[in-house]
Order: sequence, then C-alpha cells, then structure tokens
Amino acid sequence: MSALRHAAAFGRNDLAGVRRDTMLRFLVVAPFVYVAVVRFPLPALTELLRERYAFDLLPYHPLIISLFLILGSAAILGALAGLMLLEEKDAGTLLALRVTPVALGTFAAYRAATVVAVTAGYVVVGMLLCGLVPAEVLPGAAAAALCAGLLAAALALTMALVANNQVEGLAVVRALGIVVAGLPAVPYFVPAPWELLFGVLPSYWPVKVYWVAAEGGDWWPYAAVGTAYLALVVGLLLRAYAGRRFS
Repeated sequence: MSALRHAAAFGRNDLAGVRRDTMLRFLVVAPFVYVAVVRFPLPALTELLRERYAFDLLPYHPLIISLFLILGSAAILGALAGLMLLEEKDAGTLLALRVTPVALGTFAAYRAATVVAVTAGYVVVGMLLCGLVPAEVLPGAAAAALCAGLLAAALALTMALVANNQVEGLAVVRALGIVVAGLPAVPYFVPAPWELLFGVLPSYWPVKVYWVAAEGGDWWPYAAVGTAYLALVVGLLLRAYAGRRFS
C-alpha cells in the first residue's frame, strides 16, 4: 500500500508540473501530431506518387509508420520524462527524497515504469487512430509499443545522467536524435542477416518488431529479444541513477 501511496503522490506532482510548464504540455500532445501526419498526408502522398511518377510508396508504409508513431513517440515522451527528472533535480526534489522513507531508486523506478506505460499506450492508440495498421498486425504493434516504452525510459534516464540541467538535457536529446530516430531506418534497406548488426542500437528493436509483424512474419522472437535487451539497458541505467549523488 505504501508503494501505491508513493506512486499516487508522484503522479499528482507530475500532473502539476506538466500543467505549469508550457513546453511539457506541448510534449504531451506532440505525438498526436505524428498521428495526424500519418493518417492524412501519407495516403494522399502515396496516391500522388503513384499517379504522377509511377512510384509505389505503399511498401515503405511500415518504415514511415514506425519512424513517426513508434520512434517519434518514444523520443518525445522520453524527452518529456528526462526533462521532468532534470527539473526535479534543479528544484531540489531529489535531495529532499534522501531524508524521506522513499529511496531514490524507488523514485527512479516509478519514473521509468510510468514512461514505459505512457509511451506504450501512446503508440498503441496512435496505431489505432492512424487507420493504416490492419487488425492482424496490432498484436505485433503492441509488442513494438512495449519496446518503445522501454526505449523512452532509457532515453529519459540517459538524459538525467548525462545532463546537469534542462538546457543541457535538450542538447542531449538533439545528440541522441540521430541514434533514436535516424540510424534505425538504415537496416530497413539492409538485407538479412546483416541488418541484425544494428541490434546493438536499442532503437532497432521496436521498429524491427513492427516491420516483421507488418510483413506477416513471426515477430515474437524479435519482441522477446528486444524486450530483454531493452529491459537490461533500463535496469543498468536505473542502477547508475540510483547510485548517483545529486548536489
């Protein structure tokens, strides 16, 4: 029960922080901009390219959907959680926790679990709203969403560990943007098994799970490996965060 009370208190504090910060409020709704881009301009662009240039964009829809709805959501919501952690550091919240019964590791675990759940929810809702994901692909999309949530948690914790304030945090987000949203597109064009070399990138696994599901393949082995790998990364980052001395 104490864990639930702590989570409820943290949640109320999070909502208050988002309400008073304009940038955080924008980040909360930003993933739905990606949903609108996928739902409306993408079909029109596909038809335009087919009619004018005889180019079929349809085979690339899984790539586009994964970059916008999976990696885009993970990047935005991971950045949101990371900025909130940095704001709490600047406000002295982390120092105050040291004189309470709540351990820093517990707080970090709460933050990680929250961003995993919220990001996964955003991805699943985005897949449903975009209108381009067939029903039979949704189970694989849900598995990709879980991986995306773990990726967002890893991004948030990395920001909190590397940056000293929110300004530095934004710089870290820009630096990680290539790794999170750029490099994972490359293996889409790399033949198997060489594309597995990109598996060292945490952001590879969410999109790979979705690509295989969209092709009607067996996505669950990729989901199992990706979830385990990302969970390991998040666990290591949580351990580093919990053991850090914040001044």
